[in-house]
Amino acid sequence: MREQRHEAAIAHVLKQLTAIAVIRRQLGRRLPQGSRNAVVVLAALTRTGEVRPSELAEHLDCDLSVVSRKVAHLEQRGLVSRRANPEDRRSSLIGVTAEGRAEVDRLVDIHTDLIAEATEDWTARELADLTTLLDRLRGGLARRLHGAEVPDREPDPAQPASA
Repeated sequence: MREQRHEAAIAHVLKQLTAIAVIRRQLGRRLPQGSRNAVVVLAALTRTGEVRPSELAEHLDCDLSVVSRKVAHLEQRGLVSRRANPEDRRSSLIGVTAEGRAEVDRLVDIHTDLIAEATEDWTARELADLTTLLDRLRGGLARRLHGAEVPDREPDPAQPASA
């Protein structure tokens, strides 16, 4: 009986994750033209700092040719810059420009506002519990998918740093 309840709960989790994925795609379609793909690349570069295109492709888990096209588009828009790698002149390094950081901030604000509105009647404890459970789920999935530990989540900027 316990297994059936667990399987039913897992089925419900999958249903909810699928529904959230649909909502994320819908939100992406409402973003200004070109922002949907930009946010993924820009957010990754903001986290990683300046990297080679191949490292960015690995970080995004996509093909180098896809990353190259996206980076070229973002470079044309002035959101990323490319420079020769001082350690290996055959490769380049990609980084976010000031305009790119501003675009990331703008897009993060859009997402933050949406989540804030959707959870305005939640308590701080409920939000903390959700974050904890999502971190556990992400970590468990990553371990099973990649067979390795994943880094801890990034610190919450809203929480004071511990001394």
